[in-house]
Amino acid sequence: MIALITVTICALAFAAYVYLSHNKISERKAEAMLAKWKVKEEKFIREDAYQRSRAVSFGKTIEHYVPFMKSFPVEPKDVQFFGKPIDYIAFADRGSKKKCSVHFIEVKSGNSNLNSHQKNIKNAILEGRIHWHEHTVDGIWEHETKKQHLNK
Repeated sequence: MIALITVTICALAFAAYVYLSHNKISERKAEAMLAKWKVKEEKFIREDAYQRSRAVSFGKTIEHYVPFMKSFPVEPKDVQFFGKPIDYIAFADRGSKKKCSVHFIEVKSGNSNLNSHQKNIKNAILEGRIHWHEHTVDGIWEHETKKQHLNK
């Protein structure tokens, strides 16, 4: 009888231990799985970042040579590198009153697309929202004139 009580108590104690430690075991398994996932994903993320960085670096380098390619729409001598938000602005045939033209040129490589600012600029050009401004600065005179206008 004492043996049966002892076995029962031991069985209950073991069941209680398993029940109470089950959550801790599950947490450890989950932590181990999460750690493995992090290592795997971190490697993927780093490789992806490296590939993107290489693509951007390639694009930044190649855009300086593009004006010398045969398919470029204007002569390299007419091109001014602008960089952002548009890569080039070209002033072609500047010596001709009738043929003089202005070109906005954006260079893309790979799967890159126009960003929202570039799309807005493209649309402004295509819709004819282009303006010419001449702004004359004559030393301190401009500041005095502005002050007079602001005081009126």
